[in-house]
Amino acid sequence: MALIIDATVSGANSNSYVTLAEANSYFEARLYSAVWDAASIDDRNRALAMATKRIEQENFYGDRASTTQKLKFPRVNIGYLDGILLDNAIPNMLKEAQFELAIHMLSVNMTLKGVASDAFKEIQVGSIKVQPAIDASDNASSSYSALPPFVLSLLSDLSRSASSSSFIDVSR
Repeated sequence: MALIIDATVSGANSNSYVTLAEANSYFEARLYSAVWDAASIDDRNRALAMATKRIEQENFYGDRASTTQKLKFPRVNIGYLDGILLDNAIPNMLKEAQFELAIHMLSVNMTLKGVASDAFKEIQVGSIKVQPAIDASDNASSSYSALPPFVLSLLSDLSRSASSSSFIDVSR
């Protein structure tokens, strides 16, 4: 049975922040979207749903707007960004992050326990040698994140975990 996208805002059964029609419109205006164009409708729907599932793992600012909504957005107690109130809305940057992660997932297998298949430069079984694809001295992150950097940057104003800076919450 084919997956059906439910992008109902605050819906109890929602599995996406965007509709397939919104995604198709986004990719019509984007360069290098051949992988999206070549994908079947069912694969596009699966990519959107998987991207939502991965984005849902982030630790977002604020609180869910409703106790009955399935997804983490819309949220309240977020505040303003560039003069736009983000409360009770699905921010455009979240939608764009979902689009970009969906097309990324169509080209890169990210199902290896949440780690992208390109997370390692080298894997060796005998004597167990693992070499990460990123340098541990990289300022942005000392551990691998399954989210591509451009998706992290889109989510950085909404999510504690996607922030490119290192912050910790301190309470007294």
